[in-house]
Amino acid sequence: MHLLTDPRAEPGFDAPAAAQPRRLTLAFTGDGREYFRIWVVNLLLTLATFGIYSAWAKVRRLQYFDRNTLLAGASFDFHGNPRAVLVGRLLSVVLLVAYHYAFGFSSTFGMVVIIGLLLAFPWLMRGALRFRLGNTSYRGLRLGFDGSVPAAYLAWLPPAFTFLMPGVLLALYPEKPYLAALPVPLYLLWPLMHARIRRFQHAHLLFGDQHSDYTVKSRRFYRFYLVAGGLSLAAMIGAGVLAGVVGAAAGSKAGVAVAIGVFVGLLMVYLAYLFIGPYMVVRVSNLAWSNTSFPGLRIHSTLPARAFMKLQTKNALLTILTLGLYRPFAVVSVYRFRLAHLAIEVDGDIEATAAHVATRGGAAGDSIADGFGIDLSW
Repeated sequence: MHLLTDPRAEPGFDAPAAAQPRRLTLAFTGDGREYFRIWVVNLLLTLATFGIYSAWAKVRRLQYFDRNTLLAGASFDFHGNPRAVLVGRLLSVVLLVAYHYAFGFSSTFGMVVIIGLLLAFPWLMRGALRFRLGNTSYRGLRLGFDGSVPAAYLAWLPPAFTFLMPGVLLALYPEKPYLAALPVPLYLLWPLMHARIRRFQHAHLLFGDQHSDYTVKSRRFYRFYLVAGGLSLAAMIGAGVLAGVVGAAAGSKAGVAVAIGVFVGLLMVYLAYLFIGPYMVVRVSNLAWSNTSFPGLRIHSTLPARAFMKLQTKNALLTILTLGLYRPFAVVSVYRFRLAHLAIEVDGDIEATAAHVATRGGAAGDSIADGFGIDLSW
């Protein structure tokens, strides 16, 4: 009968401990000086080829950052085809030119172009995500993105429509400029639109054959926009007051007063941007990434808002003072800062997880990148 007895009930039996989650941090092994050399060569070759080399420059840049990003002793890699990037950039230039000059031919032609842009934009954004992730790998496993076309339209069409409509109304009815304000109430829904875009981006990620899970309520984005809106309003009020004081001090010199007032106002707005932009990046990134997970793997983002604002302010000042030459150092510092506050929690170890995914056929993700071979981003 003892054969039917649960051995865990016997005296002195110790059950094996469950595998404890491991918290892994990411690291960047590159540096600003090294990337500066790559940046200079990319810039010179891009100028020499009238922009054509920019596609190869982007692939080289992504490979540099991915191959110098380490997680548990292994690096990422990027396998994108520069020709696909070039096709995407040519397409984006054509779309931009069409948008700016469409109504110069006729209202009918302009509306056809706008409708075409609205119909193409979600599909193109989905393709860009598939290209970027499908060409990124870790431990031989391709990442991926499987968001559907209908989901892409639900995510991207409302903000694209909201953004384009004021300009379209101005082009169609130049004698009635007030009509451009009709779509303004839609901006009250912008936080929900932003939340839907982030859900589309984070809820359809793939690591081999493992599908991501994303758990964020859309209404949580409103808090960030309310804070950012309050800061923007305070900046505008401050700029107006300061411009008025400067103008009054200038006295009868109206031209000087206006010039100084405009300069002070623009400076205040720019300083506000240095704080509001980083604030939104930090809050949205922490919320979205900390609620993104895979089976047995969870992501944690803990970017500090104040430290990120200080970093971005320093980068902006040094970039201006060096006439743009500090730009590659700024890019590296921001990338390293963001990685330093991103962690991966794994049940067991990442090597075993990757090996398990690979044995289930997860490495067959190459076809994901081939599904759409155009990269629209710059």
